Amino acid sequence: MADDPLRRAILLVRAGLATGALAGVLVALAPVADIVSGPADEPHGALATAGAGASVAVIAALGAAGAAAGAALRLLWVHLVGLVLATGLALMAAFLVIGARTSDRFADDADLALEGGGLLLVAGFWMALAGVAMSLVGIRKVAQSSPEVRLAPGRLQRARTAPLAAILGIVAVVAVVTSALAVAYGVLALGDIRSSGERLAGRGQALTGLVLGILVLSLLAAVGGVGMLTASPGGL
Repeated sequence: MADDPLRRAILLVRAGLATGALAGVLVALAPVADIVSGPADEPHGALATAGAGASVAVIAALGAAGAAAGAALRLLWVHLVGLVLATGLALMAAFLVIGARTSDRFADDADLALEGGGLLLVAGFWMALAGVAMSLVGIRKVAQSSPEVRLAPGRLQRARTAPLAAILGIVAVVAVVTSALAVAYGVLALGDIRSSGERLAGRGQALTGLVLGILVLSLLAAVGGVGMLTASPGGL
């Protein structure tokens, strides 16, 4: 029974990835309908629409399959890949809707309506982010359950995942998709440092990755969430 907290934490990680996989299914279905519709730029008074191509369905389906594999397998590296894919699905959904809303086929500052494809993308965006958040909470619980770290005497040692957390956090400022991974590695590094009785080095690097990752994820949620509902042609 001693491993019950760890088992529950891993189940939470896998549940988050399953949620991300469902988000991928929603994004993959988006091309079946238009994303937005509204007044056309030319000819004036006509109705224009914007949608997603078939390639979106293929990419999203692959992302959903990868996240589902992470949910099905009890392997940390597969879970981490699933986190990247779920973050990428959220980013793709936001880009598709914002790109459609700002298309030059619509009149400037046109009042646009979300169509079926857009609603699927908005739902997929928030579901993917919810899955990422759920998985990160589970990873934090995994880190809290980590056993005591034994150190070799006589030399300074660093938490293994701390440098990776910092690097991925810096990359996330540009790439975004590594943001959840930076948080995960930062949390795991802090767990190892705590389990070592603060004898492991690398707290600064772990915190760098953790803070940058959370900041980028928060910006994705804020900018993507608002932009998907308010962006308009000529408004950017």
